Amino acid sequence: MPNNQNSFLNNTQAVSEVIGEVLLTAIAVLAFSVIAVSVFSYADPQEQVHADIQGWVDVDSDTVYLRHAGGERVDITKTRVLLDINGTRWELSSSELELVKGSDIWDLGETIMINTSDLWSQSIGEDDNVAIIMLTTDSNLVIKSGTLLGEAQDVTGSSGGGGSGSNGTTPTAPVLSGQSPLTPYESNTSTSVTFSATSSQASTNEFLLNGQHLAWSNGTSPTYTNTTSVDGTYTVTLIARNTVDPLLTDSLTWTWTVTTPAPVVSTGTNMVLQKNNKGGYVADGDYIKFRTGGGGGGGSSITINGVTTGIPNNRDVMLVMNGQQNTGEIDIGISGGSRRITTYDFNVEFYLNGVLTNTGDIDSIFISKADNIESTLTYYLPSDLSTTYLSENGGSNVIIDWFPANGSEITLYNITPSNSINFRMEYDASHTYIAGFDADYSIN
Repeated sequence: MPNNQNSFLNNTQAVSEVIGEVLLTAIAVLAFSVIAVSVFSYADPQEQVHADIQGWVDVDSDTVYLRHAGGERVDITKTRVLLDINGTRWELSSSELELVKGSDIWDLGETIMINTSDLWSQSIGEDDNVAIIMLTTDSNLVIKSGTLLGEAQDVTGSSGGGGSGSNGTTPTAPVLSGQSPLTPYESNTSTSVTFSATSSQASTNEFLLNGQHLAWSNGTSPTYTNTTSVDGTYTVTLIARNTVDPLLTDSLTWTWTVTTPAPVVSTGTNMVLQKNNKGGYVADGDYIKFRTGGGGGGGSSITINGVTTGIPNNRDVMLVMNGQQNTGEIDIGISGGSRRITTYDFNVEFYLNGVLTNTGDIDSIFISKADNIESTLTYYLPSDLSTTYLSENGGSNVIIDWFPANGSEITLYNITPSNSINFRMEYDASHTYIAGFDADYSIN
């Protein structure tokens, strides 16, 4: 009888195949593991800026020059500069460097000028040591480093940002005080205003107007003077930065309102205004209003764009300026004890008894009798330095004489014919002549 147990124990026909499959599987797993480790542990290379930056110092103007002499374009928004002057570390952040450069891109051939006196009240002498390091802000890779003036120095040390100052002390934020003028502040256009404060340390001080850079005023007494002729409300901000660590700051803000002063208006009678080489304009919407007289004074009419409208006695007439009138002529004479209108050369809206009757250029007008004349006519004569004549009271009071030349801006309000005097108004781009009228006036 065969011994089946021994036969089973001694049968090794499939052992080599099983062991082979196990070994192959192990080898495959190890191979894929090595590849995965190699691939996924490989870090992306840090982007290096390849640019040739040349640097030098002009001690006469306390200016450090950095010139892009070759290589690729430099992104200023990702670049900061450290300057070491006799062991004192100064830093320009990317935003500050952009303000100095005036652009966020630095191309081949362009030069950045860093004036240390303006920025930090730091002068540079012939015997001083000046070193520089230029870094990328995202990876801190060096773009440029070295000594620009004096003996070679180590420029790779700490750059503020919580480090120590040149004397080994920990930098602190400046404290601003003594804000002048107090906020809110109001001034008139063309008035010079000086904004100032006191800093507890020699800080890097920047003034901004509505968030836009205005000027640097470094040291312990930041100050800025501004004059504006534009009405509006502005925000003036002063930011003081520690010179070692620009992240340590203090700030003050002014709310500044600028307004145009109201004109000083005087009243004149029987006036004359004449300017030989400058004309003004009458504003849109100004009007003259009157009532046609009775008592046999009929025959009045107005012709606009070829259409004639007869105007009976005792009718209310209003002529409204249709748009700004840069040229025109008016003749209002005397007929007995009444007014007679013979010329009114403008583009108007013509109202008769309150009803709009016609609109356009007046071809001709004849009002035999105009009573109760009411006027809002305002004449604006822009500034022009030339001979000008303005008088009142029939010339007995000369306000502006022909000589010397006068460049004032003159405005006449509510121009109305004077009593018992012929009124004439004539002007275009080259001359002004108005006589025989009463008006309020301002001279600026």
